[in-house]
Amino acid sequence: MKQLLPLLLLLGMAGSAQAQLVNLIATGVRVGTSAAVASRSSAGARNYVEKADPRGFGTDVNITPAIYRGLAYPQKRTPPGKLKTPGGEQIAAQEAELQKYQADMLADSTAAIGTTETWARLKAAQETIARERPTWNVQAYRDEAAFYQAEAARRQRVAATAPH
Repeated sequence: MKQLLPLLLLLGMAGSAQAQLVNLIATGVRVGTSAAVASRSSAGARNYVEKADPRGFGTDVNITPAIYRGLAYPQKRTPPGKLKTPGGEQIAAQEAELQKYQADMLADSTAAIGTTETWARLKAAQETIARERPTWNVQAYRDEAAFYQAEAARRQRVAATAPH
């Protein structure tokens, strides 16, 4: 009996130590996993910030900055493969129209760009795209169209003040 009591006590402590060891290992695994996830999350956030365009055009890979007369403006051009969903035809037409205005602007520094009707048509197309494809970002189209409108207004002012 004398030997049985220390043996039971020793076995009880061994079981307790084993449970503590298992708990310690499980805690270490949880902490390690949490640290790895947090590291990956912060790296992802860091990459997101690094990829953001410093001129404020966002992280959309289809948006590239264009520069005219020292001013930057966004251009969103989507690969044809991404335009097979609802609203794709309107997006392609919108981008083609904006591309035409850019070509007109670059071709002649004094020629008129667009008319009131064309700006209204562009705005209506942007609203249609936003309605048919609500997750599609049309802000770049709006910004690009606004840039062309501002350039058209600048050209009209220059033409109005130029000696005839």
